[in-house]
Amino acid sequence: PADLVAKYEARKGPGIENPTYAAMIEGMDTSIGKLLKAIKEQGLEKNTIVIFTSDNGPFAANVKPLREEKGHVYEGGIRVPMIVRWPGHVKAATRTATPVITMDLHATILEATHLKPDPSNTPDGISLLPLLRGESALAREAIYFHYPNYAFHKANRFASVIRSGDHKLLWFYDDDSVELYDLKKDIGESRNLAGMMPKKATQLHSQLKAWLKSCNASCPKTAD
Repeated sequence: PADLVAKYEARKGPGIENPTYAAMIEGMDTSIGKLLKAIKEQGLEKNTIVIFTSDNGPFAANVKPLREEKGHVYEGGIRVPMIVRWPGHVKAATRTATPVITMDLHATILEATHLKPDPSNTPDGISLLPLLRGESALAREAIYFHYPNYAFHKANRFASVIRSGDHKLLWFYDDDSVELYDLKKDIGESRNLAGMMPKKATQLHSQLKAWLKSCNASCPKTAD
């Protein structure tokens, strides 16, 4: 709405670089509020899971301190928010730094609704309910990303990624190189540790290759 855009155009000082985007966020926030209010008024709160998330990083926006943007496998392209609201099951105002991935939502919703997956099409992710309820950590060593394609801007490199604990390894196919980062200490992925931690890099690279093979993933040939 034009009035919301004007509201943010009139704001002075740092922080508002894109008034239209800011207006869209407020509009979305208002709409979500109306939805949650309607759910509550109908007495459906404890029987309704509301999940707010995004499919990938933004484009044409400031994502600092993260590196890169939509279409890249650096954190600016793959790290997104996720908020879960389920009164009586998920405690309000709790947070976790445990890495999860969008594919986990399939298994999570199936378990929450007491449905069993189709035996011929089992979920790729795992249920997040134990984590959301604060019962236990996830029984998973790593999460993976595989993107051997050009994004619409064609500025990205074909790559596969493994995230295990605080460490993240990126394998680029154009030159068969790897980059290793400690996201706890370096969320901006500015210090490549592959040369300083060769054993860790080799371990994660091997683990990533094994996962790709297990998935029968289509991979481009690396450069000679």
